[in-house]
Amino acid sequence: MFSCSALPSLLAIGGLVIALSATGCRPAIDDGIQFSDDLQSQSQPIDDFSQLLFIAADGQPINLVGQMKQKYAVLVVTRGWTGAICLYCASQTSKWARRFDELEPYDAELFVVFPTETAGDAKLVEELQKKITTGPIENDSIPFPILLDIDLKSVDQLGIRDELAKPATYIIDRQGRVRFAYVGQSIADRPSVDAVLKQLSRMTD
Repeated sequence: MFSCSALPSLLAIGGLVIALSATGCRPAIDDGIQFSDDLQSQSQPIDDFSQLLFIAADGQPINLVGQMKQKYAVLVVTRGWTGAICLYCASQTSKWARRFDELEPYDAELFVVFPTETAGDAKLVEELQKKITTGPIENDSIPFPILLDIDLKSVDQLGIRDELAKPATYIIDRQGRVRFAYVGQSIADRPSVDAVLKQLSRMTD
């Protein structure tokens, strides 16, 4: 089972605030957490992501494929939002924020999903953004959309429910076809940014 109740949530949020405060070429903050650099794609219950729906920060439903502006989308599904985020979710999100610009050469964009159990949790995206933009280091915005999966509907379609969700990363194309899929078997089992960039490189060679 995936449980973050024993993890230091306040430390996780503080780390996210600091790490999300810069992107691009600035040195990354070493939080001591390492994700896997070389992973093979896995099979998944559905091959077509074109009908997956999420909820944007303004409460509006978003069709992921319809929202895509580039050839590929990297979809990162975190364990979920329960009023605080776990240390691993914070680390993964902050690492992507710092290296977000590295997706551009691969014609790829990033979406991060926080699974939630009720529609009332939609306000938590705004709270998360506020924590980041009013943090001790200036940061104007999060450089990628943060979406919600209300009632875990997409989590169930993807077959990744486990005390909210197993951490999962997918690469899909503009037709909604899955080009890479990895579902973690523990809360720390996630692809690194380098692992995802390596997969994108193979697609664009």
